[in-house]
Amino acid sequence: MINTWAMPLLPYLPAHFAALSALQLPPAQESFTAYPADLIPAAEADPDSLGVSILDGEDVVGYFVLSAGAQRDKYLPAPDPAGVAIRALSIDERCQGRGIGTAAMMQAAEVARQHFPQATYLFLVVNQRNAHARRVYDKAGFTDWFVRDGGEHGPQWVLRRELDQEKR
Repeated sequence: MINTWAMPLLPYLPAHFAALSALQLPPAQESFTAYPADLIPAAEADPDSLGVSILDGEDVVGYFVLSAGAQRDKYLPAPDPAGVAIRALSIDERCQGRGIGTAAMMQAAEVARQHFPQATYLFLVVNQRNAHARRVYDKAGFTDWFVRDGGEHGPQWVLRRELDQEKR
């Protein structure tokens, strides 16, 4: 298991694009997330979103997006400026199973506090068929908030984590 304190999260940099373009996902995960290369242009163009690169040492091994505004609100029953959505966590399949995703989700609160000072909580959506991701988020301290209809992909859990629990 990887040390959670050693997992750097950095705002996405163009220098990360080549590694993120080479990121591979297991086929079973492809319907639950997106490849970073497909997300980066829209995240970079959205002033309410922040792409976050996940590093293992000096290697870029994953990516996710933190979003406020419209990209956050589309998952909520009503707009809520206190929340920040975590979207599209992807860890290279060659690096999975080492705790990298869990470490990144534990540290996402610090990045959210720095870039979204109005936020009081993080939330994310996980498909109820995606047991692997659910375990990652549970380990990172996310808890059930509500269930939403996921359309063609089926029901989804919306999980939440308060930012206050991180303050020391």
